[in-house]
Amino acid sequence: MVLKAVENRLERLFERTLSRPFRGGLQPIEIGARIIREVDLTRQLTNQGPISPNHVRVWLSPRDAERFDGFQKALISELEETVRQHAINEGYNFVGPVSVEVFVDDDLSAGDVAVSAEFVGGESQPRVIASDGRFFRVGDRPLVIGRSPDVDVVISDPNVSRRHAEIWRTTEGVAIRDLQSTNGTYVNGHRVTAVSLSPHDDVVVGGLHLRIELA
Repeated sequence: MVLKAVENRLERLFERTLSRPFRGGLQPIEIGARIIREVDLTRQLTNQGPISPNHVRVWLSPRDAERFDGFQKALISELEETVRQHAINEGYNFVGPVSVEVFVDDDLSAGDVAVSAEFVGGESQPRVIASDGRFFRVGDRPLVIGRSPDVDVVISDPNVSRRHAEIWRTTEGVAIRDLQSTNGTYVNGHRVTAVSLSPHDDVVVGGLHLRIELA
């Protein structure tokens, strides 16, 4: 199931990024699958649950690196999102932000991929991921959600108040507070006033679904 989601995501990347077809040779889905395998093999169990490696290095052959020339940044971004999504689906936590680096190894043959994954500590960078594809970083000040054009997360929905809710960082993670909205803020189907959030929580404001990514 996870692998299929990765495949769909990377296939969409191919469709919107490449102007020429690729037949044969190494494909992005193969890189994504190799990364997921390494993440699963490297994860560690702690008293607070499984911890996922967050820093991934990928080595490609010179021939494959040349084939991917021109869309490396987009590929890296999608691979980083693949790691995040896989960790969320499996219930893994991170010790720092997710990063993927791609290198060229002259000793590799075309089609071969080498991957290493490790744990690199760092400051948490919480994000709010919206069901419409947008994402927003939660910084030092609260992230305000609403219908007003001057808020941080604008939702064009008559059921959303002008200043509907806000998300802010706490010492333990992220929390959400309803700003006395007319139609309420819901977390996992329950109307809330203020509550801490985890990556598995489903936040609904109007018709938009939101989730939290802590690292």
